[in-house]
Amino acid sequence: MIVHTEIQQEIFETISRLFGIEIQDYNQIHLGFKNLKWHIKTDAGDLFVKQYNKQRYPDHRIPGLEKALQIHNKLFEEGLPCPELFSYKGKYVLNTESGERFVLMRFNKGSTLSPGSANPSQMYSLGMIIGNMHVLLQENIALEPLHWDIQSKPEMLEDWNDRWKEAIALECGKTVNSLETQRKILEQNDTDLFTECEIGWAHWDLFADIILFNENEVSSILDFDRMNVVYTDFDISRPILSCCIHDNKICLECVSVFVSGYRQFKPLPLEKLVRSIKLTWWREAEWLRVEKPGDSTPLKRFREENVWIAAHWNQLEDLFSGI
Repeated sequence: MIVHTEIQQEIFETISRLFGIEIQDYNQIHLGFKNLKWHIKTDAGDLFVKQYNKQRYPDHRIPGLEKALQIHNKLFEEGLPCPELFSYKGKYVLNTESGERFVLMRFNKGSTLSPGSANPSQMYSLGMIIGNMHVLLQENIALEPLHWDIQSKPEMLEDWNDRWKEAIALECGKTVNSLETQRKILEQNDTDLFTECEIGWAHWDLFADIILFNENEVSSILDFDRMNVVYTDFDISRPILSCCIHDNKICLECVSVFVSGYRQFKPLPLEKLVRSIKLTWWREAEWLRVEKPGDSTPLKRFREENVWIAAHWNQLEDLFSGI
């Protein structure tokens, strides 16, 4: 904790030095992995500070992070509901004298929702915002090479085998049963499922913990740090899975209004909707393994969603046919 206190003091002093801001009070936010975060009250209003842990963000990742924050700023300027960033000499990744990296932004009001608890009005708003975001990213940001691609079928099966052996060794029957279903899907499918996936800039991390809502709409999208050129389908399936599945059931009304909101800006046919769900299943299949004591709450939730998709893999077209 002494190290954390020293980092906090150095970052706060840097904020005051760079921007002339007086910090009056603060609360540390204990969310996320390794990065330190604070809600600070200042003479310039309520602000949010996020420190970038050097293990999670070594030197080679900083140019990509800066690019993501530059895009975040452009989206804010275009009216997307996301926090206003502070820059110094044109840079959004700020540095203390000792080399601690952090970002400073306005503190946006709103609340995160428990997974699967969004209402239809909130999901319609979310669909509109993501559709608008995809249009803005497509129109205003030059495309770069694909940052990440899906694993091949042989790679998936090799990884599956390691997780299977682990589950057998630890005698975890629940995981073994889920892995048996996963194996059948892998054997019957291949990456040609995803040849029509659209490549573009995407947020790539749109799960419930980083979306702020008020009573009936989205108040802010957070955490653009991972934004990169990947498959934009992830921005469709990830929020649907995170916000619409509760007690192993999906709220079809919430999915329907999300899709309707998205379609105000971009087409979203049934085949693309189903493909996006299957793409996220393929991407996150490796996370289905015996639970470890240190596993995060989001990781546990992603496993539940992966199991739900597998159970409905062959019924997704029928399930969403009326949307």
